[in-house]
Amino acid sequence: MHYWHWFDIAFPWIGGVGAIVLLVLLFATDRLRSDPSRSRWHDWVWLSWLGMAAYLLHNFEEYGIDLFGTFHAFPGMICTQLGLPPYPICPIPPVFFLAVNVTAFWVAAPIAALLSRRHPLVGLSIYSIIIINALVHMAAALGGNFGGGFFTSLLFVALAVWIIRACFGPGRMSYGALALLVAGGIIVHVVLAAPLLLFLYFGLSTTMVVLLQLVNPFLLMLILWLGERWRDGALISNPRNASNLVPPGDAPAIADISRNPKSP
Repeated sequence: MHYWHWFDIAFPWIGGVGAIVLLVLLFATDRLRSDPSRSRWHDWVWLSWLGMAAYLLHNFEEYGIDLFGTFHAFPGMICTQLGLPPYPICPIPPVFFLAVNVTAFWVAAPIAALLSRRHPLVGLSIYSIIIINALVHMAAALGGNFGGGFFTSLLFVALAVWIIRACFGPGRMSYGALALLVAGGIIVHVVLAAPLLLFLYFGLSTTMVVLLQLVNPFLLMLILWLGERWRDGALISNPRNASNLVPPGDAPAIADISRNPKSP
């Protein structure tokens, strides 16, 4: 492990502690709920924070310790999948993994959750990544690779199924919003993978690779925010039964977005 900076090794463990704190707040208190009188499982604010906690746990399995007892497994797994030599020879710079994960799940995810009361689709942006990441891990498992995040990817599958059921469809956000959420996840993974391949095979600089990862989760949030504004909120407002998603005290938040696009 001498190749790695101490923070490369420490960040998933720090995130794991953060996940435990979030889980206590989520399940033992009402602090992260928009309306304690309604089921937390149908509260998009609560679900936004739950997605962040789930991904911090996933980071812990990928970069902390996985089910096979392997420490810091994911970077080596990526090198193997790309046909590269193992670390410390693997050319993927360690800062790449920090730029991807710290930016997306320590910075962007809590910002999205804080915005979720007024911007429900932006608040669910973490699930854009969760849905596509789960598919990637399931595909890897079909090839016999069950390490470096596979176990928590099963949690991702369960959360993805629940989010689709709880947040989209009649009386909720439209399936068009769901399609945009999935498309956003695909874009995130393209922006993640393409610069790395350009770095490895076409000489793209490390600085540019890192900068693109710093921008990536905020590009996703921008796409979803624009989706919320599209045609005066047509994707997220549902006049037939808006109460399924809108907390009574917010009077009513989704409708406000479409009537007042400049609302924070």
